[in-house]
Amino acid sequence: MSSVALELLRNNLLELNLGFISNHIDTFLHEHSRTDKPLVEALCDLLDHEVTQRRQRAAKMRLKLSRLPQIKNLEEFRIEEVEGITRKKLNELASLAFVERKENVVLMGPSGLGKTHILSALVYKACNEGFTAYYMSAQELIEELLKAKRQNRLKRKLAALCKPHLLAIDEIGYENFTREEATLLFNLVASRYEKASIILTTNKTFGQWGELMGDNAIATATLDRLLHHADVIIMKGESYRIKKRSKLGLVPLSMLSSESQNRK
Repeated sequence: MSSVALELLRNNLLELNLGFISNHIDTFLHEHSRTDKPLVEALCDLLDHEVTQRRQRAAKMRLKLSRLPQIKNLEEFRIEEVEGITRKKLNELASLAFVERKENVVLMGPSGLGKTHILSALVYKACNEGFTAYYMSAQELIEELLKAKRQNRLKRKLAALCKPHLLAIDEIGYENFTREEATLLFNLVASRYEKASIILTTNKTFGQWGELMGDNAIATATLDRLLHHADVIIMKGESYRIKKRSKLGLVPLSMLSSESQNRK
């Protein structure tokens, strides 16, 4: 192939947004001239590489847009140290069938059991599997909704938060909500109801949500929509952070015993 024709081919490939093939067409033509592989098979191999590159770039972009602060995977989760969840259940969640069914997942339990680890791992996997996802702490979520309300763009903000296939809300329960904040959370849950999935972590039992939200009626309405199609996982055990510090002599063993008694 002449240099002019090769340059034209490269330009056309770029015009078609086939960047990987354009960058490797020289190598491809050279290697193909030295083998007996049919041209169609060789082209299929080259196109497979292009598709793989595109998928990797798309997954990388979805992960960036998710705002996930740290990458976790389920294989690293120390399931033997936590009660209430099994490897079978983790594998079921990892299939992301709940996202396809537009169902929710609630991870409930005290601090230090790995709820955020599981949530983060599922967001990461969702991004890699072609789903859009968005991560927010409960505090960040409320702050953004309040800001949108003050700026008269709450409807647009709720619409934007309804777009991702998976919305991850971390650490609900560490601070009580005002009635206004609780209403905003209800509006979000209602907006996504049966349209897209929510996964959230909380250290509060559902019986404590009335106090958490400052209004039993709002709490009931929120939980009604959140739990209608939901997998609730109640995790129990001792905080891995406290156990780690106790091994270093930084936390008295009596504190661990007290923590254990409080959870029974």
